[in-house]
Amino acid sequence: MNVFPTNKLVDGNVIIDLKSAETVLNGVYYNFANVGLDYSSLESVRWVSVNEILPSELSGSLAYSYGQDGFMNMVYRNSNQVLASKWRYGYNMVNAANGFLKNVEPVSNIPAERKKQMIGEAKFLRAFANTDLLLYFGHYYDVNSKYGIILRDEFVSAENVKLPRSTVAAAYDAILKDLDDAIAALPLLNTQIHYANVWVAKMLKARVLINRGSAGDYTQVVNLTEDIIQNSNFLLEPNLKDLFHVKGFTSKEVMLSLQPFPVDNWKFYLNNTSVDYYVTPSLKDLLAKDPRQTWMYKDAANINGILPSVTKYYSGPAIKPVKTALACNSYAFRLTEAYLMQAEAIALLGSDLSGAKARLKTILSCAGITDFSAVDDATTPEAMQLLVVQEVRKNFLAESGLDWFAMRRLPFKTLQLLRPNIKSVFSLTLPIPIAEINANDLIEQNPVD
Repeated sequence: MNVFPTNKLVDGNVIIDLKSAETVLNGVYYNFANVGLDYSSLESVRWVSVNEILPSELSGSLAYSYGQDGFMNMVYRNSNQVLASKWRYGYNMVNAANGFLKNVEPVSNIPAERKKQMIGEAKFLRAFANTDLLLYFGHYYDVNSKYGIILRDEFVSAENVKLPRSTVAAAYDAILKDLDDAIAALPLLNTQIHYANVWVAKMLKARVLINRGSAGDYTQVVNLTEDIIQNSNFLLEPNLKDLFHVKGFTSKEVMLSLQPFPVDNWKFYLNNTSVDYYVTPSLKDLLAKDPRQTWMYKDAANINGILPSVTKYYSGPAIKPVKTALACNSYAFRLTEAYLMQAEAIALLGSDLSGAKARLKTILSCAGITDFSAVDDATTPEAMQLLVVQEVRKNFLAESGLDWFAMRRLPFKTLQLLRPNIKSVFSLTLPIPIAEINANDLIEQNPVD
């Protein structure tokens, strides 16, 4: 994302050659990064707002500094503007990808291999968006459910804006079809780490399958993640703190990143200047005997008093913070996910837990942990899964939504112990925004508790 489009046009006669195709494709990445205006009307990468803060608040790790907003206490209102922005995020990306695919298809003067790769990138981004929509707004946990998402494969016009929801099964099929096409077309490594490669497509496929959880899915997750671990050129960062505070995008662990604008302050403002969201007591308890507690959060000043701010990305002083070089970096995919997802899949298969324990210990070592007694003492698949999920909560705090996704895969009674505000399985799904309900009379709202 180091080159931003000069405009956001994605439909019409906008692709005539390779250069214009690259500009329009970059517009799809622009949506992926959730670029928008900050409080000073400066363009900023706002990935933090839709993919970092919201899921960690849902998981109970972050709380809003200015009172209840409906996510920490899980009392969702379909008029909530954060919820609406999450819905728009997904469908803006889908629409941009569809516009690119429509307009690039008839252009014949783009080199065939380059065109194939670009189509693969657009399909990866569409799959990412549809996955995001399904995991937040659909009954992703029930493949037989009618409560899927609106599957759009055409650029939105007045004639096709109203569509009903797909089934969950159809949504999964569409996502996996796009990912298989992307895997066949993407390079081992793209020109920049900000652009998609075959390994992040395989990781997203594993992420989709572990959440679907149908017959054979967990075995596929193990195989996909093993392929990534063994055959990609990505390597774990030996000291996790160095990734966020020293190396940033140069770390060999980073698989896909979000490049901030040179004057970008949005993420730094939310986390450190204003402390709009703070680390909850439950997460502090989880990190109580963990070396990461010394750098992932620190007490900072807020108009409401002293609150523990997220300093995972920020290495400067918490009181009177001054922006540091990496404070606005964001990371969509990194290799740690492959290790933890494989460990969880092994546990979910209920087979020999030794492989899961080895993968988890490797990740704990990178975080500076040397006492593995809890891992050694885990003798059941359920105990092993819980250990992995708790590590995901710590490792991926305010990062890419993995903490909330992982928590929801726990047995429901275990999940309720961690998040007492969850009333039923319906609490796991956000309501369709009221604006969509009012504009589209073909869509059916999610059931509520």
